[in-house]
Amino acid sequence: MLLLFNSDRTIVQAIDNGGEYVEKIFVGYSPYPWTRYNSKARDKFANKSDKEILKKSKYYSKIELVEGVWDSDEGQRNEIVKMARDQGFDYLVFQDADEFYSADDWRKNLEGITRNPDYMIYQTPWINFWKSTKFVLVSGKHMGIKNTIFTTCSAFAMNLKKEPETRLTFARIFPTTNVFRLSGVCFHLSYVLSDEEVFIKIGTWGHSHQVNKNWFKWKWLAWHPGKHNINPLNSIEWVKAIPYTGTLPPELDNFQNPVHVLISLTWYDRLLEALSDSWALLVDSLRNLRLFQKKW
Repeated sequence: MLLLFNSDRTIVQAIDNGGEYVEKIFVGYSPYPWTRYNSKARDKFANKSDKEILKKSKYYSKIELVEGVWDSDEGQRNEIVKMARDQGFDYLVFQDADEFYSADDWRKNLEGITRNPDYMIYQTPWINFWKSTKFVLVSGKHMGIKNTIFTTCSAFAMNLKKEPETRLTFARIFPTTNVFRLSGVCFHLSYVLSDEEVFIKIGTWGHSHQVNKNWFKWKWLAWHPGKHNINPLNSIEWVKAIPYTGTLPPELDNFQNPVHVLISLTWYDRLLEALSDSWALLVDSLRNLRLFQKKW
């Protein structure tokens, strides 16, 4: 499953990255953004992607285009989940238009599902890229590991025969603990976007209502390699972005990174940014203290 919404930069490459390993490719398409997270999204934004771009994929014959208008991310995905179930498929892979795997990681993940067939949801580790394929994000802490570039993709695949009434409750999140973690790494080009593309993203995606109103200016436009605390929802969750020197899947060999504008913040904006980050750190510290007290 992929969704086609302002994703011309990577949609064909993503389809070609996974097309070899699946029987059918469901592509969800709506001319309008979701409204559950930003009620004014359709007043400001529209889907600039043309469905015809799908014909550029060498796996076009496998594609089933699912058209409609949905109020939410999970609503759109749940409709495709139901279609896949009704058509008799055993498993459904979630690969967004900015997600890629090496051939070896595809093999590891599919073999992992085959060896462990009775789980509801399968997750993978992923690396999240920032601004370009030259930088990756560092998480402050994940699964007990501090300052790591590896976090977790909430759903790589789901077992369509297991718990057949289960539906996504938000984006790619399912209400189940029946989860197996695979080993194949997802290369997530989540923020490899132009300034315009990221502005549209934060105004239309499932977290629109949670984005810090100053994030686009403070953290995106004014970003430089030394800047810290850059997550759009909770700034301290991403410590910083660091250079990436590893390899990429072959579909990204000729990938053109977007060009960005860099602005300088006034002393007043820098002060407000520092205060905002300090507040986020304080809230996080108090939350951790409460969790510690509950354990004891």
